[in-house]
Amino acid sequence: MKAVIVLSLVPLVLTAGPFDVSLLQVQAGRPLGEDVPFEVKPMGYEPGAKLSFLVRGENLVAFKDDSVEIKSFKLGDGREWSRTRSGKANWKQESFSKVGEDGKVGSFTVGFPGDLFGSLEGASLDGTITAVTASKAEEKKIELTAGDKTKKPLGPFEISAAEGGGFLGGGGDGTSITITGDHKAVVEITVMDGGTKLDGNGSSSMNDAKTYHFDKAKGEKLAVTVRYWTDLKEEAVPFKMEPVKK
Repeated sequence: MKAVIVLSLVPLVLTAGPFDVSLLQVQAGRPLGEDVPFEVKPMGYEPGAKLSFLVRGENLVAFKDDSVEIKSFKLGDGREWSRTRSGKANWKQESFSKVGEDGKVGSFTVGFPGDLFGSLEGASLDGTITAVTASKAEEKKIELTAGDKTKKPLGPFEISAAEGGGFLGGGGDGTSITITGDHKAVVEITVMDGGTKLDGNGSSSMNDAKTYHFDKAKGEKLAVTVRYWTDLKEEAVPFKMEPVKK
């Protein structure tokens, strides 16, 4: 059963340069056997433990994917849980970390496998995550032809337009704009079809290319505006969890 549990852990605030990091939430779920059908499992059930951290600072843009490194995760019963018996990483940086619009607060989550009920009490953790920061942005405009996959230069990127506006590129009933480059720097893309601004329908990415999906344009000529950060930086941010000292 998955539960949000309150542990006797220090509400540690760790100052790392311009960042303060604190433990925000702990979730734990016991692994279930095959005899427990899906319809019996609690809503949102996942086995293992998840530790969520809150980051406060300035100019936050994102947290780099797969950038968490755990130096140590010692459980309350004394077991070291940061790596498997063969030395492989025993953690997973969860997807969809979040950063506020003002760049002053964000959160990320780290997951661990196993039945950790009773072992999280008194556990300690020491790790780092890479924060992406920026403070300066600019805009570039370009005219593209709907359905033309030819890549054109735009600032530090290459950009093209193609048919298909559904999530993950599904369907041919929309318009898509693909940006190749460091798409973490992209703040916003606006697509004008004549005097009409096209509504967005999500995005999908693969390697260094990210595709933004929009409603289908009625005309061929698209006025595209891309707003992006010009001074992206990466910084390793340490975070910790400590048990209450009795």
